[in-house]
Amino acid sequence: MKNNPPKKAPNGICEKAAGSPEAGGDSGAPVSGLVFKLEKDPAMGRIAYVRLYGGTLRNRDSVYNKTQDIQEKITQIRIVDMRRSEDAGILEAGDVAAVYGLSRARIGDILGTDADVPGSLRMAVPLLTVQARWKNEADYPKVVAAFQELADEDPLLDLQWIPEDRELHLKVMGPIQIEVLASVAKSRFGLDVSFDPPSVIYKETPAAAGEGFVAYTMPKPCWAILRFRIEPAPRGSGLQYRSLAKPERLLGSYQNEVERRVPEALQQGLHGWEVTDLNVTLLEGEHHVWHTHPLDFVVATPMGIMDGLANVGTKLLEPLLSFRLSVPEEFGGKLMNELIAMRGEFEPPVLSGERMELEGLLPVATSLDFPARLGSLTKGRGTLSASFSGYREAPAEVQAERKRRGVNPLDQSRYILAVRNALSQQG
Repeated sequence: MKNNPPKKAPNGICEKAAGSPEAGGDSGAPVSGLVFKLEKDPAMGRIAYVRLYGGTLRNRDSVYNKTQDIQEKITQIRIVDMRRSEDAGILEAGDVAAVYGLSRARIGDILGTDADVPGSLRMAVPLLTVQARWKNEADYPKVVAAFQELADEDPLLDLQWIPEDRELHLKVMGPIQIEVLASVAKSRFGLDVSFDPPSVIYKETPAAAGEGFVAYTMPKPCWAILRFRIEPAPRGSGLQYRSLAKPERLLGSYQNEVERRVPEALQQGLHGWEVTDLNVTLLEGEHHVWHTHPLDFVVATPMGIMDGLANVGTKLLEPLLSFRLSVPEEFGGKLMNELIAMRGEFEPPVLSGERMELEGLLPVATSLDFPARLGSLTKGRGTLSASFSGYREAPAEVQAERKRRGVNPLDQSRYILAVRNALSQQG
């Protein structure tokens, strides 16, 4: 969290920035809150609904958005009760209010510090992807604009727009969110949108350690030579990047461009899924004093990374749910057989009165319809709670390919032409 110095308010009183160590109102506790909903007001602009877990916020406070690393000024705080709302001017820990002035806020943003925000709220992870459909082809531009607006508000939707195929894909938590999105499209934007059945979001990780190389020197003018080391990393570690390149051979500004482009290059691996849990090291690089342009590294980095992934291969990772199941003992045997059929893993059952408790792990892919089937399996007497547990290597029999967006950087000739044309159009 940034340490924001006090600043002078118009009346000369020292105004503390919410989210700084000094902030938190009379209680002295640091601000800790979560943006959980967004709306738009024709006159006031974006309305951020905030649940405050620590500290205090007031009208005209400057609040630190930890998620985006920005400061914004609160213009008004309103308490909403059913259809009525009133200007409260203050939001205290434990309360919910509509906060005006946070024009760049998004759903899931942390205000101040995340110290008091429950971990389950901070770690929401979409595990499914859906494709949007619309009945009227003339609505295509409106649908794109509407879902772009929703994705700006909620970055977890991760809108993927594929103009060449006229396709829209979104990441979602589950069936209920899909229903909500369809309802919002209708009520807010007047659009009839439906969604294909959801599919599971897999990931990839390097199967071994190795190197990737690219010498992007044709067609001139261009010059970008890169050599990467790619290594598997512990599960859940994400991407770790570092550079060992010498600045006299590859300028620091060019190295920074490479670092920015590596995460983008890993969005689509050999099977089309995001590549994660790896260490990427830029071992060496080279620029040319006359021929190199910074955009050369926009082109070269994905080619070097994909060359490395092709050399080491990737393993498929599947998402898992941690579950707790409670059923009458008479249904225990049937439910354990169901869990085994779904490739579930569970601890020995625990008997509590006439009920059986089961805890374990379930692959998301095999258990999508399990909550809906549980009622009929237990005559409505079973209860299930589940949460995201993490990703792990999928069994060899699980095959999941995702359609690649754009030209594969492994096809270097076509990729160079495609990217250079896009860069020239942007320019």
